[in-house]
Amino acid sequence: MTTTTQHKPGYKKTKLGWIPEEWQVCTFIEIADKKVKWSFTGGPFGSDLKSEHYTEDGVRIIQLQNIGDGKFKNKYKIFTSEEKANQLLGCNIYPGDLILSKMGDPVTRTCLIPDFHDRYVMGSDGIRLVPDLDKFDKIFVKSYLNYSIFRNIAIRHSTGSTRQRIGLLDLKKLPFPLPPLKEQQKIATILTTWDNAINKQQQLITQKRHLKKGLMQQLLTGKVRFDGFTEEWKEVKLGDVLTLGSGKTKPINTTPEKNKNNRIAVYGGNGVSGYSDSFLEKGEKILIGRVGEYCGCVHYVNGKFWITDNCLYTKTFSSKNHMLFFALLLEYLKLDRFRNKGGQPLVSQKPIMQLKIKRPSLIEQQKIASGLTAADAEIEKLQTQLASFKLQKKGLMQQLLTGKTRVKLN
Repeated sequence: MTTTTQHKPGYKKTKLGWIPEEWQVCTFIEIADKKVKWSFTGGPFGSDLKSEHYTEDGVRIIQLQNIGDGKFKNKYKIFTSEEKANQLLGCNIYPGDLILSKMGDPVTRTCLIPDFHDRYVMGSDGIRLVPDLDKFDKIFVKSYLNYSIFRNIAIRHSTGSTRQRIGLLDLKKLPFPLPPLKEQQKIATILTTWDNAINKQQQLITQKRHLKKGLMQQLLTGKVRFDGFTEEWKEVKLGDVLTLGSGKTKPINTTPEKNKNNRIAVYGGNGVSGYSDSFLEKGEKILIGRVGEYCGCVHYVNGKFWITDNCLYTKTFSSKNHMLFFALLLEYLKLDRFRNKGGQPLVSQKPIMQLKIKRPSLIEQQKIASGLTAADAEIEKLQTQLASFKLQKKGLMQQLLTGKTRVKLN
């Protein structure tokens, strides 16, 4: 690659910022392949596809939850009948097509449709886009749609204060870059290489987590013992080992990122939610998500920290027990099973404190915790590498998708 910068000869200023003179700026609608029917179209009206149309199998419906930021999310699965899918033929979408989200978070996030099925039906908040491959590379298009320059433009043309939405009429008018096709293809190849590295790293982390889960099942139940430990485990009620309390409202001066003033982690139900200059507790604690999506999640912390009222935490803990061992044990026991059945997800103290568990001696607790901590350290190292890959890819996108760095086409 050869590097250049904006403002230098060979660059021009456009609605998208400084881009190479060889690049054009088109409107979003020009991406769509005019030879393909419904190459740019939205999902059905809500009244045309309701829950009463859902079936056990048939044609899969792509929901908002399936549209990831550059990646299809396969967890959420609902279906409708072949008959209903045929009635909504203009809202069908096929493997290899691009799908955009009409709604945040964030708006216009885009991914490729996978080949799990021959066809799908979009939900009401999906937008189908079939690029004209004579002018556009679909990976380049997907990458730019998920890039900050286009996303910020889309947000400015969206409506709604709490959750943004963009209409097709506004979307089709937005500016979009049109580099020479071969340059798009080379950029797409480079970014795909990084995507593959990121995916492999994520798969490796998943494998390591699966191995750790198996190790937890063996060690925390006593099915596998370390050499030298033969003493029978004793049953106790969790409330005889610890007591729990609730955190407090997040400090007003909390910032999302750590800075020179705010260096103390603020914990919510899903871990660190920001940083502050003051602390609520210090030392070793077990945190349990109390309310919301992450209620029942368990975290072990040590140091100075603030705990929000989305968390329960250990107010007292028996010195005859090992804090980290019990944190790992509670993680294994999946406390989210104690969520209330309706309304806002919530875990109360009572069922947790009444849990009956079997515990080994303090020395064996320490040994088990040490073994599982080693597995955690390996996963954490892989996660650090993954974060580095993502940061490097972000830097590449900033250079390649703006033309600041040009690719060699030979």
